[in-house]
Amino acid sequence: MARNLRFQSPSLISQSLSRINKFVAGLSVANPSSSEPLLGIGFSAIGLSAIRVATIGLATVGIATIGCSGPITKAPVDLVAAVAAQTTTAQTTTAEPTTTQPTGPTTTNGETGEAPEPANAQPQDPAKTKPDAKPATEKPAAAKPAADAKPAEAPLDESIDVDALLAARLGTDDLDLGWIRLFDGQSLLGWKSTSNANWKVENSEIVATEGDAGFLMTEVRFSDYEIELEFFAEDNTNSGVFLRTSDNPEDPAKDCYELNIAPTDNPFPTGSLVARAKVSEQVDEPVGQEWHSLHALVDQGHIQCWVNGQQSVDYNDTTGLSAGKIGLQFREGKIRFRNIRIRPIGYSVLPNANKSDWNEPAGAIEATFSDAGTILLKGGRGHIELLQPHANMCLQATALTLTENVNSGIFFRCIPGEDMNGYECQIHHGFKDDRRRAVDAGSGSIFRRQNAKAVLSDEGKPVHITIVADGPTFATWVEGVPVVLWTDTRAANDNPRKGLRTEAGTIMLQGHDPGSQTEFKSLTICPLP
Repeated sequence: MARNLRFQSPSLISQSLSRINKFVAGLSVANPSSSEPLLGIGFSAIGLSAIRVATIGLATVGIATIGCSGPITKAPVDLVAAVAAQTTTAQTTTAEPTTTQPTGPTTTNGETGEAPEPANAQPQDPAKTKPDAKPATEKPAAAKPAADAKPAEAPLDESIDVDALLAARLGTDDLDLGWIRLFDGQSLLGWKSTSNANWKVENSEIVATEGDAGFLMTEVRFSDYEIELEFFAEDNTNSGVFLRTSDNPEDPAKDCYELNIAPTDNPFPTGSLVARAKVSEQVDEPVGQEWHSLHALVDQGHIQCWVNGQQSVDYNDTTGLSAGKIGLQFREGKIRFRNIRIRPIGYSVLPNANKSDWNEPAGAIEATFSDAGTILLKGGRGHIELLQPHANMCLQATALTLTENVNSGIFFRCIPGEDMNGYECQIHHGFKDDRRRAVDAGSGSIFRRQNAKAVLSDEGKPVHITIVADGPTFATWVEGVPVVLWTDTRAANDNPRKGLRTEAGTIMLQGHDPGSQTEFKSLTICPLP
């Protein structure tokens, strides 16, 4: 929680400045989540918990708040001038490395949301501080940029078609049921190839025409779900959709469900589960060189499949295969896929919230459990914590911000009982001149780690967010469209603010800004074993 700032009288400040110089000379405490040095001094005399150096010469001093994405608070001018006058050097630190997808601008520094240090800040030339240095009268030095000048905006990713992403958002009925797109129609975000097959995107389709046999595999796993897609195959094509698959499936009778796409002379023609169940004779043979639909319901050990709306398989599995990735296969012949959607199946936490499942609100928020079973958070900064811990999971939530420019979020894998020490999926609808340039990382971002590729949520409308946390890899969707894929490559740490946490933790719903109101209308969780 951000600390209250209290400034004492000038005399007390003056008495403390000598202590500052003693500490600064040998102090170098780096904030692991920021590109700026953090001097953790803790002067009780002047009421500061931390002093952040915004320029090399300490020309500007700000107060570092913890776990907050709001603006920083600057110190009064007299304190800034006093510190700057008595300090001539400052140490610098290296920004924490993160793994990011190559889309969208980077996020602001830290949970505080403060602007990064200006790129043009320069260290002071030691020669100019010598007593006998001559004044530069012949050639006056060029004026330096203002210390608080904003750094240049990161270039926009021109490969992102924002209008197409907005058009790809699903309708309210589908979103309320939990449907999301595994393919955004313009990129392979969320997928990886296991061979040199030439997987690519053409005309809003995923296409493979040549290369070694292999898969285009989702980066994260799913457990129970409903999936639907369309495929276009040549007469001799042998392909398939692998369900609950391992990264390298070897035996379709044990380590995956292979929903086959193959000619009628194959032992398991289109619509069959290879090595498990052959397609029903009642299903019409799909004609080559045309688009056809596949549909599957994978619910615990019960697997049902349909081809063009006709049920092809009704199969019960006893092998205990409970979760896995989804793979598109390239084996023989050209294959095309489109309109790939999935509906995770889990248990509902909201609506019909049970107050006993939640901890008491913490911080400066009020939490109201409505008659409809939703949770309304007022004010900030604070949170309400779901007591049941989760590690790997698919989480789906719907939230409505009732005040404009609200910063809220969903924290997960949190250290139980602590103040939002977890990963945060951001809720913020603001953007600048372009939806690829979020004001505060954007809805669906993993805050401080990976921005959303575009802001696809809107003020005044419910936002539908899906989070899949699978080991060190995280994927998110907003309005049914994938916006983030990020893998945490940091060293292990109990606190996700400082490193990788794969252990189970609690879920916290955040209220952030004073006077804000956010209603969490639904929350569904599908655990991943």
